Amino acid sequence: MDTHQIKGVKTAEQLMLDNMLVKHLAGSQAYGTSLPTSDVDYRGVFCAEPINLLTPFYTVNEVTDVNEEDTKLYELAHFMKLTLDCNPNIIETLWVEEEDITFTTPAYEFLRSHRSEFLSSKIAFTTSGYALSQLKRIKGHNKWINNPQSEEPPRQIDFVSLVQNFSTIKMFKIDLNEYRQGYRLHPYGRDIYGLEVAPSEAYETFSDDYTLNTVYEDARDLGDEYPRSTPLAIVKFNKEEYNLAKEKHAQYWTWKKNRNEVRSALEEEHGYDTKHAMHLVRLLRMGKEALEEGVLKVKRPDAAELLEIRAGAWTYEQCIAYAKEMDELIRGELYNTTKLPKKPDLLNAANVLMETQRLIWNG
Repeated sequence: MDTHQIKGVKTAEQLMLDNMLVKHLAGSQAYGTSLPTSDVDYRGVFCAEPINLLTPFYTVNEVTDVNEEDTKLYELAHFMKLTLDCNPNIIETLWVEEEDITFTTPAYEFLRSHRSEFLSSKIAFTTSGYALSQLKRIKGHNKWINNPQSEEPPRQIDFVSLVQNFSTIKMFKIDLNEYRQGYRLHPYGRDIYGLEVAPSEAYETFSDDYTLNTVYEDARDLGDEYPRSTPLAIVKFNKEEYNLAKEKHAQYWTWKKNRNEVRSALEEEHGYDTKHAMHLVRLLRMGKEALEEGVLKVKRPDAAELLEIRAGAWTYEQCIAYAKEMDELIRGELYNTTKLPKKPDLLNAANVLMETQRLIWNG
């Protein structure tokens, strides 16, 4: 939604302030796993006006409070959709401890009273899925820690492979460093090139930044003194591999540059990102509890253990094994035996949503 004032239409910020249902502590503050250095995050819900919901012109789904460090509120209808999808980060809003709620309304209390009706066995896949995304980060960072990238970015010449050799010299791979000055690359299409002897020593197969020189001057344009020649070899520039290596290099150095110093020290000491491991365990346990008990325990009863995991109590191998075991349990046995419905009652959810909207609009 356009945040500029439109006559007769509230901005997203005005909607947030005028129609707020709830605002609460989120993240580590809500989980009970915060440290003195932890950020203070807030999440919440606000209700849009009928003009936002009944027309396609002024849609608003969420708003960030620019006056606070990390505060985001979701529009009620959008929030309900994400809640019924069992999005772990969203559904927490209905299950936070009352002591962590900084602003509330009768509309929120009404919505909260129906929270159990929005849970479904979908949560097996969302909590496990979010946890596995943490696992992917753990594995990725583990590779970065144990196999750091060089400061120099990938070079195009290192991604050139030999397709066919026509020279009298036996070779099974090509090193363009040996064919730089006085040679040129004749493009054949699809990143295939002929390696040819050039008309003069002024020609080079690659530049000082190791980028391939692929601009080709046809022999017919050089006059009769330089007849068309047979290539010494056919080579291929493996562009996809090069682009992937370049992307990984950029990701590594962005991660390296932006790492928190304390978190970085823990990573170096234990060989993996222990904060990701803590969230991995938390998400899996919350999914297990929801399937077994039909509740979402935002304030963690195992907060002390989670903080120990963050401090490096578990090995990398323990984290990987735990994730595998819990994922199989959650998406297997617990999903098949849970008392939660396979999907939520949409008509009931719609009625609850409309009543919540009425409570906001009618004051």
